[in-house]
Amino acid sequence: MKSWGDSMKKIGMFCLLLLPLILFAYTDSDFDGVADEHDLCPHSEMTDIVDMSGCTVEKLVLPKEENLYHFNLIVGVNYINSSTINESLQADYLYKKFTLKFQTANYEEGGLGDSSLGLYYSFRPTSELSLRVGASAIFPTYDTELDNNNIDYKASLSLNYQFNDISLFGGVGYTVINDDDINSSTYNVTYQNSQNYYFGFGSCFISKLYSSFVYSSSSSIYREGDTLSNLSMYNYYSIDKNWFSTFGYSYGLTDSSTNQLYINFGYSF
Repeated sequence: MKSWGDSMKKIGMFCLLLLPLILFAYTDSDFDGVADEHDLCPHSEMTDIVDMSGCTVEKLVLPKEENLYHFNLIVGVNYINSSTINESLQADYLYKKFTLKFQTANYEEGGLGDSSLGLYYSFRPTSELSLRVGASAIFPTYDTELDNNNIDYKASLSLNYQFNDISLFGGVGYTVINDDDINSSTYNVTYQNSQNYYFGFGSCFISKLYSSFVYSSSSSIYREGDTLSNLSMYNYYSIDKNWFSTFGYSYGLTDSSTNQLYINFGYSF
């Protein structure tokens, strides 16, 4: 029988495989289920589970060491200031050290948002340290009267260090924004490339439940926008060998931030 320490270590390491959507008006450019207008980290990686503010909190992939490949299907609901609701769908295909991820979201008033497709590679330089590099494309799968949306691209690097029963993790990302600037009598928007980072720690404080606490920050995709930051608590609960759930709360640290609550259910096979 495996010890709780070994189980926690696997959960901590593999939760970091999944890091959680960039324009106004019910769009979700980084495809994390959080509308861009409420997204404090508008360029979270496609293999992430994010908090209610759209900031990565941890990875959500269950260990399947006996298989060369497996799949994850995840559905979620996000509540923003107890008034706005959006729904998300995510599908992961994992083969050895590679992860291919697709994600999209739907809004109660705005319809389908952006969709994302990314490829990630994970490796372990040491038994305690795991790294992951990735690249993703963000597709504008929704209609807009402005017709200024193009495919954006993101590169990312994340790490997880296991120290006894504690997982220490962090990551950085850089997104190339290709959307056209808007200069009209109604709108005047200038876009810029964006970078983000996050760090935190987590552990299995009780049986089957992995919890983590995260600080994250992201520059705005708008040239005159403010840097956004927040504090989040993320929880991963293993229901059985296939079913799992993630849920959490995010508290905004800036005037433009929102308080958000989310819950996801997933099936791994």
